[in-house]
Amino acid sequence: LIQICKAGRVGPAAVLEFWVQMLTGQDFWHREKPILFLMDNLCQAAVLHKQEECIQKVLYQQHKRLLGFHGDRGLWSSLVSWFVAGNVTPSFIEGHALTDEVWFAWLTLNMEAIFEEDSQLRLCVEHELLSNPTISPEQALKKAQARLKLPVVPSMERMMVYRWTHQALATSADHPLLPLVWQRFLQLYLHQPGPEFGLETKGCIGRRFFQSSAHTALLKELKQRLIQVSDFHHAASKALKIPPATSEEDPTLLYPCPQYITSPELHTELVRLFSVFMVWLEDENLQLQEVYLPSLPKQHDPHRLAKIMHNQQVSSCTNSAKSPQTSIFFIKIHRPLCGFVSGALDGVCRYGTCSA
Repeated sequence: LIQICKAGRVGPAAVLEFWVQMLTGQDFWHREKPILFLMDNLCQAAVLHKQEECIQKVLYQQHKRLLGFHGDRGLWSSLVSWFVAGNVTPSFIEGHALTDEVWFAWLTLNMEAIFEEDSQLRLCVEHELLSNPTISPEQALKKAQARLKLPVVPSMERMMVYRWTHQALATSADHPLLPLVWQRFLQLYLHQPGPEFGLETKGCIGRRFFQSSAHTALLKELKQRLIQVSDFHHAASKALKIPPATSEEDPTLLYPCPQYITSPELHTELVRLFSVFMVWLEDENLQLQEVYLPSLPKQHDPHRLAKIMHNQQVSSCTNSAKSPQTSIFFIKIHRPLCGFVSGALDGVCRYGTCSA
């Protein structure tokens, strides 16, 4: 890919799209571990070279075909045929999440979230929860189904707030996409609906999705996971020693050796970031009432919190497929993380420029 980025070559997008088209050409390709392994590497390369669009475009078309979607059929009529046939909501991710193929999961979940937005299902469920403080998410889903006149709807566990939850739990502490996965979850958990419905803002909506005993346990597991991740990066910041750079290093290497070397400063920054996430999850006031963000203490990082709360999802199917919502956290990357050269990872994790 580095070679074909040079002038006069076809460019990385054409090569990535060719391989993705070839790997996804057979039925049930997403159930084959060797194919998923290759797809994960292609997705990683796509993020590195800022070519996510070419892979998401193919996955988006594949997902529509999986639904039985055609030009003369709407999204939900396609879903109806799936449910009537007794199938669960189709997905390229088997089970709740992927532990090993996180790059693939990242692009896939972003792509599949488009369908939840296009159907207006999430917004309608949030409206029902906001309008009636006593109903459960399952009841809100049924009311949303009636309001939108949908013959069937996906199961509650297929809502993206739960899917990002499980992916956050499944992603290893040292994976460079973990903060981005957490951001996706927090964008939904800390969303403040109300004004778009002409209603008063009454705090974040996320806790309403975690009121059952099973979901309360899941939320507790999330908090425990944040502690584990923070402890991991704290230990790494103390243990890691960076050898001095030498003139013999090749700056064009995609995977420099040692492959998993990062800076203590980066780990320290990640400890702060995940600690802020914990503060947000623990603060019940954010869930119960509208809070004047500038009045919050420093440990809340009000500037970041405001960006998370006010982050607007792209509702256009076409625009979402081409340019999914960008991340908003700014962390300066000093050295490679999980095999990325410094400048490349800065494009992935300088949360505000990455287009994944």
